[in-house]
Parts: sequence; structure tokens; C-alpha cells
Amino acid sequence: MMIRILQLVFILCFSPVLCTDAKARACLPAPSVQCTSVGCEIFNYHGIWEDRSICKAASVARPTSEPQLLRAVAHAVRNNQKIRVVSRHAHSVSKLVCVDSGGLIISTQNYDSVIEVNRKAMTITVQSGTMMSDVIEAAAKHGLALPATPYISEVSASGAISTGAHGSSLAGKGGGVYEYVVGMRIVVPASPSEGYAKIIILTEADEDLKAAKLALGTLGAISEVTFALQPMFKRSVSVSVKDDYDLENEAEGFLRDHTFGDIRWLPSHRKAVFLAIDRVSVDVAGDGSNSMLGTPATVADIETSAYQVDTFQAEADVDAICNLIGNGTIQAAANGHGFLNDGKRFTGYPVVGFNHRMQTSGKCEQIPKQKDERCTPTQVLDKNATTCSWDRRVHTSLNFDVELRVPLSRFREAIVDVKKIRDLNPQRMCDFDAIYFRSIKESEVYLGPSEDQVTMELLTYQPREAGTPKWNEDVYQEIEQMVIDKHGGGLHWAKSGGYLFAGLVKQTVNLEGFLKVKERFDAKGVFSNDWTDSLFGIGGKGVEELRDGCALDKMCKCREDRHCAPDKGFLCKPGRVWDYARVCRNIN
Repeated sequence: MMIRILQLVFILCFSPVLCTDAKARACLPAPSVQCTSVGCEIFNYHGIWEDRSICKAASVARPTSEPQLLRAVAHAVRNNQKIRVVSRHAHSVSKLVCVDSGGLIISTQNYDSVIEVNRKAMTITVQSGTMMSDVIEAAAKHGLALPATPYISEVSASGAISTGAHGSSLAGKGGGVYEYVVGMRIVVPASPSEGYAKIIILTEADEDLKAAKLALGTLGAISEVTFALQPMFKRSVSVSVKDDYDLENEAEGFLRDHTFGDIRWLPSHRKAVFLAIDRVSVDVAGDGSNSMLGTPATVADIETSAYQVDTFQAEADVDAICNLIGNGTIQAAANGHGFLNDGKRFTGYPVVGFNHRMQTSGKCEQIPKQKDERCTPTQVLDKNATTCSWDRRVHTSLNFDVELRVPLSRFREAIVDVKKIRDLNPQRMCDFDAIYFRSIKESEVYLGPSEDQVTMELLTYQPREAGTPKWNEDVYQEIEQMVIDKHGGGLHWAKSGGYLFAGLVKQTVNLEGFLKVKERFDAKGVFSNDWTDSLFGIGGKGVEELRDGCALDKMCKCREDRHCAPDKGFLCKPGRVWDYARVCRNIN
């Protein structure tokens, strides 16, 4: 869900050319579900699932009300269909929303109303497909704030909580959106005498809420979510760039000292960008805003940038990649990093503004939703039209988005080990525009983290053609394996990871308790698919898939050369720092 920065219009769109505001020619991204007379296909935001397979369904339901949602679930249960739920644009990369070709996909794109803001109770209740941008805006109109949201605002309420989406914070309840859920209504399978579907209502008094808040969509179809709110406050943001020579000793203290602290590390440039983001009173002067992510760009500019990146990667033009990516991130810090002091321009730090205007962004999906003949479900006909830089209908740069999560207790050692890999050849890490450090607090939610964690998110280029290795394939494979296997790390449920997910569910707070709730809510696994069964180890299934080239798409840890690309000179070799790693390395 967050920070598609490597899709180069960079989304941190600081170039006036790339950030042309052409609302009259704007195209809303294509919906996640497209159907024909023979069935439906489900797409994620950039059109490629991690294993490059196709997600199909027999049919789609697009409810607008709870009775319609109830009827859709009942019909599928009565006809022994599998069910999965998907939001408007499906920002998940892992195959959480895929259902078999005979199943039903429920789209929440029209199930997106704010039902109630209760000022006295300080809560907001919304339909499951409501975008988080609409949640925080509705709360703000009543002088209330939701402290935690993902960095990109155009994700749905149910999608955000179901996948563990988060901001960055160790303060209060932490940065997980799911931590602020105090009530839910869920449609689950039922017996024939109950009409094949029923509604379960959960409040804070129900222990089952700890399972339902973050359930990967496996308990049922979420109908409504109620979030706890707080009185409105402001955020103060100051950004600085420092050498990374002492990063391992500075990072934890920085994340603890700042309410919403965030660090972007550029290992190849030996720099780190520190975002000091703090909670301040509404009395502090400032009317700033956040335009960091999702600024629309023209199709022509998106494709020009993407072809340029494709060329640099194919030719392993390290100097060009290093200059393009790292320098852009450093320059961004000097120019406000997307934060605007008055909502229009950056004049200097700190940038202070109301929480709902500073905590998240995603303007490219907030464009007018009227029909435009130049924007069909499969293509954008006008190269001068603007759209999101990740719109699957145009030629964009693809990326793997691997959000590693390392226990805070092992954070320092993990940084030291990544530095060891970096020091072997810094330019081989230019492919990362940054490694993103954000903090996630220990949780009581059953599938939540059992201890404080820090993300180490890697966004790396994904070749367009299957079986095509990257010139520095071995570098990020070694980092991923080292963080997970050596340092006890985990992954974001909705982002890239493939075989790396194996066994990680055991690190959660209460897997046994979750599976007991799952058995009561959905004993036959109607809302489960092969991927979720593999995550939970149900039926003896596993997430790893051994085949030729499987390590290139994160479907396996290589054991043999055929798992890499021997015909292109990439063989399975041990890691250079972490000996237990097995990576695809170019022997040439």
C-alpha cells in the first residue's frame, strides 16, 4: 500500500513538468475488477501479482448497502462458492484478494459511505469501502482526528485494518490503523436455517474483536468499521539529511523521541533523511499540508520516465541509477519533502498543519470521477491526460515492495549487517531509492506484532519480463534473508515477500486464538484462499513454489541454479555477509 516511489515519476513529484495539474484531463485509475461474459479478473494497483499469475473469479458483486452485502454472501454460500473482498484499486501486492475461477469477488468500490461521526463518544463509523482520506476528512469536520493512517490515503478502511496498514509511531496506541478499531459489523457464513449468511456485531467488550481487527479478510465480509478518534491536533515536520556513519546508534532514539518519526536511509550515498514529525497543539501557528505521494502526472511523462528506468536497469547503468534515485531523495528533503507551509508552497521548516492535512496524501486518486471517453478500463487514449504514476493502463516502472519488519531489540544489529553488505560495493545498492524505517508498536491484536518493530522497507525494480534477473539480484535477496532468518524479522501482510512469509504467522500475538475464532466464524473456509491457507499452514500447504526461475519472483529461496537464471549467468550462491543466505548472483 505505501510509497510507490520507484515508479519513477517518483510520486514525490518535485518536477514542475511531471506535476502538471490538468484536472480537466485527469483519468481515474481503472477499477480492480473487470468482467466479461466469461468471467472476471482481479488486478492490483500496477497490474502484476507477485508470482505473475492471473486472479480470476466467476462473478462480482458490488453492494451499496448492508442488505445487498448480506444477500451476496448468502448466495455464494448457498452455491458453495469461495468469496474474497477487494477494494476500489487493490493496493495489495500479495494474493490476498484472489479467489478461484468459480468464486465470487465482492468489490467495495460503491460501499463507501460515512455512516456517523459521534462527537460525544469520539468515534466514526464507516462502510468498509470508505477511503481513509474520507474517514479523516469527515472526522476533521467535527474537530476530531484519527492519529494513525497509512502514508497513502486512498486505501479503504477495511483494507487498511485487514492487512495491518500503519503509519509510524511508538506513542499511545502506536501507528497501526487497526489499533483504533472499537467496533465492527461482519457478514459471515451461516446455516441454511439462518439464511446462509448472518451479521456479527463486535464491540470493545468482545474478545473476538482482537481477531477481527486484523484478519486478512478470512473471517467474513466487513460491513462497517468504527474507529476511536481524538481531539484535533497538529503535526510539526522538520526534515534533515545526515551522514549515516552512526545511524545504528541514532535511529532507535530518533524514532522514540518523535511522535511520528520516520527515517529514509540511502545506503549507497551514505546518507539518511530524518523526518522529525511531532504532535503539537492546534494553537501552534501553521496551515501546512502534505503532497508527498500520489500527485498525478501526464501519461507521456510517466512513460518517458519508466522507459528511462527500464533502459538504465537493462544496461546496469549504475551511475545513472545512483544519480537519478538517491540524489532525487536528498533534493526532496531540501525542498520540503512534499510538505507545503501554506498548502501551496514550501518556505522552510518546520511545516506545521492540522493532522488530517499532514498525516497522509494521495491526490492522484482524488481526481473527479466523471466518465471520460479517453480513459477506458484497459487504456488511456490521451497521452496528455494525467493519472497516477502506477496506473496499470500505461507503461510504468514496476517494483517489488518488500516491507521487512525487524524487532526493535535487533534493529541496531540489522543496520550494522546491511552496512557490511553495502560496504562491499555501495553502488550495488543504488537500486533502493531508500530503505524506509517506521516504527510499529507491540499489539494485543491476535495477528499483530508481539513486540515493538521497525520496518526496513525496500522498493526495488521489478523486471517486466518473467525470468529476467536484475543486475544486483543477490544484494536484496541477501538482505531479505538476513533480516528474517538472522534477526527474527517479519513482513507486511499485503506487500511483496513470497516464500519469505513461510512460518512468519507464528511470530504474531496469538495465532492459536485467531484460528479458533476463524473456525467459529467461517468453519468451511469460504473466505479463505490458497494463499491465506498457506500463510496459516492449513491443509499442509506452504508458500514456497519450487520451479525454474522461482527465486527471481520471490516464489522460492534458491537451492539449485535452475531456480535462478543460469542461461543468463545467474547461479545460486551463498551470501557474501550472511553465509546462510542463498542468492541468485551474476557470475560474470
